[in-house]
Amino acid sequence: MIDPADSATTPLPQPTRMRFASDTRVYSVVLDQDLLGDWTVVQSWGGKDSRRGGGKITHVPNFEDAMRLLEAITRRRAQHGYKIL
Repeated sequence: MIDPADSATTPLPQPTRMRFASDTRVYSVVLDQDLLGDWTVVQSWGGKDSRRGGGKITHVPNFEDAMRLLEAITRRRAQHGYKIL
């Protein structure tokens, strides 16, 4: 909360973070809500022993859609042999 005496502001939720790893790769996902209440899923990936990698940001309309996206990402990472850290 920005100002505890202000009833118009609400506390920001803690971002949900997930990390995955295979023998050679790492992958992370962060679900977060911005100051305007919009939800985003930030994905990043790369090699364990290299500086190469990438990422993308997906804007989702609501929390339920964001959770469905996280579940889909988790299933996909498991199919590719990643373990949750």
